[in-house]
Amino acid sequence: MTKIKRIVYFVSERTGITAELFGKSLLSQFPDVEFNEYQKPFINSIEKAQQLAKELAEIQIKKGIKPLVFSTMPDKDISNVLQQAPCHYYELFAHYLKDIGNDIGTSPTHISGASHGLNNTKSYDKRMDIVNYTMTHDDAMTMKNISNADVILVGVSRSGKTPTCLYLALHYGIRAANYPLTEDDFQKDDMPQVLQQNKDKMIALTINPKRLADIREKRRSGGQYASLSNCRSEISHALELFNRYGLTVFDTTSSSIEELSARIMQEMKLK
Repeated sequence: MTKIKRIVYFVSERTGITAELFGKSLLSQFPDVEFNEYQKPFINSIEKAQQLAKELAEIQIKKGIKPLVFSTMPDKDISNVLQQAPCHYYELFAHYLKDIGNDIGTSPTHISGASHGLNNTKSYDKRMDIVNYTMTHDDAMTMKNISNADVILVGVSRSGKTPTCLYLALHYGIRAANYPLTEDDFQKDDMPQVLQQNKDKMIALTINPKRLADIREKRRSGGQYASLSNCRSEISHALELFNRYGLTVFDTTSSSIEELSARIMQEMKLK
């Protein structure tokens, strides 16, 4: 069946991260539609808004359908320009700000960029320390201070450890380290002593061998590393180690980083 195709814009006076996350969450409920996405951050003046409105008008004329526009735009004048453009305009803040203000008995500030501003330098510095820790402890570059980690992910190469650790650090403020099981570990048939000493912080990741082979082939094609037989062997050996130490195992084959991170937070009772 041919999917419906629609054009969607994520617009903001700042980074556009909130508009994109919120908009994509809503659009995920329409799996039969193929969305062609455009990001438009820093639309922070009437002139930029008018230029974008012109672009939306050209698309409407060329395609014969109005684009969808998800926006977080506290500036009412800029928002009005976009609302009058030939598009389906969804202002994600307006309705909620009014209702929240009524419920708590005060008015919103409508300050531009408040959700991503550097309002607390102490909190920001702490978060940067956490990100630096996570990057330093990626792929066992160092095992020093690994006991300071909130969680340690272990699994074979390319099973999703690094992106999950970075998401945990950036989104949740979690010190996340990871260790890739290698041929040396399989020959020894054991994990390093420092990991055994921190077993209560470990979460194991596994993945379908065929999926792993496909991922590795894109990274380093034509060798033993990416062969299906090798992937099957590594995952089998890894699962034996995980079972021996009684580790919680999550399958990353069809899990998003966001979903996997949330499950890790819940399993480890992290805040």
